[in-house]
Amino acid sequence: MFDKLKRDTHAVIDLGVVLMIGIAFASLMVVAFIIYEIQSMLITTASGPEVNNTTANITAGFDNAVSLILVAITIFILAIAISALLMLRGQ
Repeated sequence: MFDKLKRDTHAVIDLGVVLMIGIAFASLMVVAFIIYEIQSMLITTASGPEVNNTTANITAGFDNAVSLILVAITIFILAIAISALLMLRGQ
């Protein structure tokens, strides 16, 4: 079963790029979760606006980061699809 895969591995795209995109996606998810948890711990009724302003300053570029995550997911899916097509072409 795996003999054909071993023979056609020359068609596989460099997985380093795919892993790099996956690691970037995972790290952005972890950073977003950490910021969310810190904000929920710091907010009280008295300090709510101050914490919200501070978090807004920290996460000002997160809209761009979310857009980059969507682009990274798209590239990741395309890389997997192209890799599969190249493996099929090698048959």
